[in-house]
Amino acid sequence: MKRFTIQQLQDHERNGGRPVLIAVGGKVYDVSSSQRWTAGVHMKRHHAWADLTNDIKAAPHGMDVLDRFPLIGTVEELPQKQFTGFRSRVELWLEGHPFFRRHPHPAIVHFPLGLLLTAPLLAALAYFFNSAATEWASFCCLVLGVATVPMAIATGYVTWWLNYEFAPSALILRKRFLGWIALFLGVALILIRASLMWDPFSHTFGQRLGYFFGLALLSLITAYIGYLGGKLTFPYD
Repeated sequence: MKRFTIQQLQDHERNGGRPVLIAVGGKVYDVSSSQRWTAGVHMKRHHAWADLTNDIKAAPHGMDVLDRFPLIGTVEELPQKQFTGFRSRVELWLEGHPFFRRHPHPAIVHFPLGLLLTAPLLAALAYFFNSAATEWASFCCLVLGVATVPMAIATGYVTWWLNYEFAPSALILRKRFLGWIALFLGVALILIRASLMWDPFSHTFGQRLGYFFGLALLSLITAYIGYLGGKLTFPYD
């Protein structure tokens, strides 16, 4: 295998940017085949032709994402990035508790995903079978799901700070925006159901349909947020 220096990797960029090379853990990979590296920049933050060892340690995916790309050489690793102040204390704590660098947000988001996807399904069954108990179960799923959204948003911001230092990214910004939309819509639906539709079966079909449409819209937004999160965690082309 060829032995590179960081200077030689940077020369590739100046000479047309092909092939697209990255260095991780002392190894050099050709990622030209990845659509996420076509412009030589991944997530609008990680630049090719550089040592990305520290970057991939903070990424939501593991080293196995590199297995699909050709290993073409080796390079000397750069010193690890040093932080100061509060961030340095956080990094020191994370060295001993690496679980908290990646996993709290993916673990938390499963609660609003599961509950808010279930709420419209139960509501549809309730209206079809004229079951007040099933409709109440749907409302409970809505309340519990919306209650977990703030925790999902909070852990998302922490993960964004730890892994990307609040760097702008289309996927992350879209997730953040939709997360707040889901929270406000969910709260509005709870207030409507709790104050205006306490007994849904006493209301007209049109009113129940409007409430159900709100649940379905919230479910779709939540599912799309989960899809965007999957694209971040499993960045397969």
